[in-house]
Amino acid sequence: MKRRQVLKGALSLSALSLSYPLLRPARSLAAEKTSVVVIGGGLSGLNCALLLSEFGLDVIVLEGSQRVGGRAYTADGVETRPEYGASQIGRSYARALDLCSRLNLELIPQDRFIMPMSNCVDGTWVRSEDWADSPVNKLADGEREIPPSLVGMTLLGRLNPLKELDDWLSPEFFSYDVSMLELLQKSGASPEALRLAGYYLDLRTTSSLAIMQERTRTVFDANFGRSQSESTETAFGLGGTNEEGEEIPAIRNIAGGTSRLPEAMAAALGDRVRLGKIAAAIDMSGSGAEVRCLDGSRYRADFVVSAVPFSTLRNISVSPGFSGRQAEAVLTLGYRGTTRAYGLVEEPYWEEDGLEPSFWTDGTVQTMWVMEKRPGEDRHRFILTFIGMTSARIDQLPNDQALALIESEIARVRPAAAGKFRFMALYGWRKHPLIQGCRHMFAPGQIARFAREMIVPHHKLHFAGEHTRRMEFGMESALESGERAAVEILQRA
Repeated sequence: MKRRQVLKGALSLSALSLSYPLLRPARSLAAEKTSVVVIGGGLSGLNCALLLSEFGLDVIVLEGSQRVGGRAYTADGVETRPEYGASQIGRSYARALDLCSRLNLELIPQDRFIMPMSNCVDGTWVRSEDWADSPVNKLADGEREIPPSLVGMTLLGRLNPLKELDDWLSPEFFSYDVSMLELLQKSGASPEALRLAGYYLDLRTTSSLAIMQERTRTVFDANFGRSQSESTETAFGLGGTNEEGEEIPAIRNIAGGTSRLPEAMAAALGDRVRLGKIAAAIDMSGSGAEVRCLDGSRYRADFVVSAVPFSTLRNISVSPGFSGRQAEAVLTLGYRGTTRAYGLVEEPYWEEDGLEPSFWTDGTVQTMWVMEKRPGEDRHRFILTFIGMTSARIDQLPNDQALALIESEIARVRPAAAGKFRFMALYGWRKHPLIQGCRHMFAPGQIARFAREMIVPHHKLHFAGEHTRRMEFGMESALESGERAAVEILQRA
């Protein structure tokens, strides 16, 4: 992708340093010198650091928390070790697959197989096989066959004009950078379709073009490395064979949990990874750059990489300050929360009410995924997922109160399940102080305004992180962004 000069005008914030008086560093220590400082020890920052070190540059990674990985987080201390964040490696995740191979991490076929799902709409339960013809189904013709939980994504997928993975950055498609509500209304979506779609995303504040990019990348991964005519249904989902006749699993996981990948990357970097280092300021007023942390430590470098979300970068004083559309991006790019509850099914409640084990509702309890038992397991695992405003409200409660509310609500809407499941953990990414959300989300118009400009290097500062992706998705997008930042620095070093 060609670099583009940051546009001037519109939002003139040249004097803005994004500083917060409460985040002043402690008493300064002597500055440690290195070639590159990477702020953020997630997959993007670690990949950037590994690549730079392989080319002979001295690198220091500053991670604010006491663990590496960012949103790749295996809850090792919780029963069944659930994944709080990233978990899946797609068949086209070349960087992730290569890293796992080089770092001797074992990959296993996906071990989270979801059991069939019933739907509760307007207080009435409908099995999935009966949904299309159910009187509860108020969707219009052409929509009725879509499961309630997939209405928005399916209808938007039908309108998706993107073919190439980077089409979403082309002005040719900026007419789709409007709200999902506007686009779906123009396409003739029924009022009921809009209502159900709103349970997945806020239709008014979500760019259609952003979701289309994700959809395009997902379809690419699903079709990668196999012939459509050779695809077959396997125990692990849609599978197929490659040119050598070897079976290709649809999705793989890392044995022992996703956290094993960033941990192995950090181990390869050794003492160049520093934990508990919360960056407070980046000063590029001189010939190089200096990063100061809250604990008073200082690091002098030729270049700095911000591999943290913009929700974190806003709290770091940057001098010279950002300007124009790049400043607008740092200040306004939104982050959405996802909250998940994890547990075990003590008794198969679906044998009592005849409904399918998993379920979706248009109430407080949104989606409950019940998993097939792994070999050797005697109980089913489940994951309850909350998004949007429901996630935000649940995050405002202490965990014990939130779980009590969720348990009582499940018992109300599905009495057969009462007392037959047990919670193990509740985790909301919005509560993470150094991340403040599970993912970025472009609002309508933001892709056209600043998606291309926001990653342009700012003096000695380069940008990485999943929010700066160009062509990828999921874990692979974080690795892609770290690779891009490393290449930019190597071209300048």
